[in-house]
Amino acid sequence: MSWNETDREDTTVYKVVVNHEEQYSIWPADRENALGWNDAGKSGPKAECLAYIKEVWTDQRPLSLRKQMAEAASREATDDAAGAEAEHHEEEDLVTRLSKAASPVEVSLRPERSVQALKERLDRGYVHLKFTATRGGTELGVKLDPEALDLEGADFEAQTGTVRLEGGMTLNYEQVRCVAEINLETLAGQGRLERA
Repeated sequence: MSWNETDREDTTVYKVVVNHEEQYSIWPADRENALGWNDAGKSGPKAECLAYIKEVWTDQRPLSLRKQMAEAASREATDDAAGAEAEHHEEEDLVTRLSKAASPVEVSLRPERSVQALKERLDRGYVHLKFTATRGGTELGVKLDPEALDLEGADFEAQTGTVRLEGGMTLNYEQVRCVAEINLETLAGQGRLERA
């Protein structure tokens, strides 16, 4: 029977080596380490060295990548916290800002912006108002209070006069009341919020 390379048992003694990125490998113990690799303190047969690496090298990503990902996660968590705080602050400011004084508003009517469409919304008891002085505009849905709705000064046929409407809503977890006066010619006017 002839001996070939696959039939012989590997009797080489290996050592476990690690580089600056905390990546592990094995290297013949009788050779000088390759540039950038240092002894990890374990040597023996190949299977023993590989078992040791499997035990200690639990995260196979390079150290620089792990650090970069940890920094990014930390930045993201900080940004998320700052964003949530800013968003919460902005939301609080919105109620306060719209409660301080009357602001320009316009009736949001889709698909057609008309006095007839406004009349239909008033009859249904629900209207959308857009506070145009906020950054990007703030559109709010208002459930109208029928007892507070004042149509006395409005002529829907002639499309003139003013409608005074009031209604409630929850904005940023706060019960508020919206009060607005809308000019039928422009479908715009002034409105404000009142804390309930």
